[in-house]
Amino acid sequence: MDSLRRAWPSILLLLFMVIIPNIGTCTDYPPFGIIGDTKIGVTEAVYKRFLKKIAEEGVDLIFVVGDVIDRPGDVKEWERFLELTGSARTFHIAPGNHDINSTKSMKVYEKTIGKPPYYAFAVNDTQFIILCTELPGEISKVTGKQLEWLKNTLDQSFAQRIVFMHKPIFPTFTGKRYSLDRYPVDRDMLHSLFVEHNVKLVFAGHEHLYSRSKMDGITYVITGGGGSRLHTFKEEHGGFFHYIVAKRGKEGYIFNVYDINNRLRDTFYLKQ
Repeated sequence: MDSLRRAWPSILLLLFMVIIPNIGTCTDYPPFGIIGDTKIGVTEAVYKRFLKKIAEEGVDLIFVVGDVIDRPGDVKEWERFLELTGSARTFHIAPGNHDINSTKSMKVYEKTIGKPPYYAFAVNDTQFIILCTELPGEISKVTGKQLEWLKNTLDQSFAQRIVFMHKPIFPTFTGKRYSLDRYPVDRDMLHSLFVEHNVKLVFAGHEHLYSRSKMDGITYVITGGGGSRLHTFKEEHGGFFHYIVAKRGKEGYIFNVYDINNRLRDTFYLKQ
């Protein structure tokens, strides 16, 4: 009996190591981090903490919802972002107005980052869609060739869809008239397109705060607390620096929102 009692801590540790990693995890789907409005070139503090946090979580895939740098077309700022991120990580950017504000800065973006301003890719049954709300001549809209491309992309069959963009479709009180709501007809058309094609989750930045809302079954998340000066200092209105870590479980995705002190501020789900 005494020998069993002495061995019990080791038995518990073995059970923890064997059983716990299999609860709610799905190794076929890589975890990923989400951050927005990092403003590399002005500040790096929040982005560095984000990188440290995702390293601790074993995350190598990053989504940035725009305003990665401060001055559009600044090669040195882009190079600093790449240096901080590191070559071992994969990143995807939904360009913001501080990333692209002209044809010239868009060419710098494409050449330095090596990706187009909008595209899509899939991981198993999940489609990830990167949109650009800052195309020259189409600012604060998703229209023209991009809209036609999006319609064709949404015609593909996927169990889950997650969309990333810079300017939100439905901004909070701090972003009204500075987001896609500037053009209500185009905004409503895009939202209806998401509803029709079973998009359930959309991430945006632009507003330097955190917000989560729901409209017609779609969860809209504004995550612009990556380092830029906050638009509100009231925490109840999302006025805190933050980032998100997403992991796929057996029943779907779980998203944890952390502030820069790694306190958990919100949790939400995208279920299968």
